[in-house]
Amino acid sequence: MAENAWHEARLIPTSGINGAEEQERRATSALLAVMTAVKEFGRALTKPYGAPAGNVETYIEVPFDLGEKRLFPDGLIRVARGSKTWTALVEVKTGSNELAVEQLENYLDIARDHGFDAVITISNEIPPIAGQHPTKVDKRKLRKVALHHLSWTQVLAEAVMQKEFRGVADPDQAWILGELIRYLEHPRSGAMEFDDMGESWVAVREAVRSGTLRAGDKGVDEVAVRFDALLRFVSLSLGRKLGTEVTPVLSRKELAEPATRTQ
Repeated sequence: MAENAWHEARLIPTSGINGAEEQERRATSALLAVMTAVKEFGRALTKPYGAPAGNVETYIEVPFDLGEKRLFPDGLIRVARGSKTWTALVEVKTGSNELAVEQLENYLDIARDHGFDAVITISNEIPPIAGQHPTKVDKRKLRKVALHHLSWTQVLAEAVMQKEFRGVADPDQAWILGELIRYLEHPRSGAMEFDDMGESWVAVREAVRSGTLRAGDKGVDEVAVRFDALLRFVSLSLGRKLGTEVTPVLSRKELAEPATRTQ
C-alpha cells in the first residue's frame, strides 16, 4: 500500500466522534489539557479575565450540588500564584448548539456559592462586539461572578497567534499546541466558521436590492446583528493570519452601547 494512504498518528484524533455530546466532551478535554500543558497558551486565555500568572490546573465534568440537583459543568479552570487563586467554571457547546440561559444561571449560582471568580462559555456563537456575551442572563447573578465568552474562532485565533507569532519556548509544547490547532481546524471537531446570516437574510437582502427595505421590517435587526458578528469573525480570522489583534472601527458610543448600531 502506498504511504500516501497512511494516516499519521495524532495526539487529538478526530475519528470516533459520535454525536454532539462526545464532540463537546472531546473538544473540552483537548482545550483544557493543552491550556495546562502549554503555559503561554493557558496564560493567553486566562489573563484577560483576571487570572494571575501562575500554575494552570484544569478538570472536566466536576460534580456540584445546587439545591436538589447535581450538575456537571463541562470544565473547571484553576490558576494559583502564591496566596491568590482564580477559579472559573467552563461551559462548552460545539456545532450549531447554543448556550442555554437556565444552564448558565445555574452555573453562576454554583460559582457564587463556592466563591469562584467566573463562568466562561465557549461556543460557535460570535458576539458582534468583543467582550459581549451572546446569552442574556439575570444581571443580579453577575454581582459576584463574572460571565465571559470565547467563540471557537477566537480560541483558534489565540492558538495560532501564540504558536506562530508570539512563540512557545518549549518545542514539545509548541507541537502540542499545533495538534490542538489541527484538531480545531477539522470539521469533525465542531469548531465551525461563521456561515449563517440567519433565516431572514434572503428576504432582507432582496428588499435591499429592490429598494423596499424599511427599518421596521421583520428580520432587519437580526441581520444587522449577524452582520456585526460577521465583521468580528473576519477580524479574528485576519488577525490569525497577521499575528496581531484586528478589530472593527467603532465609536465610543457603539462600544459602550452596541445595540445602537441596529436601531
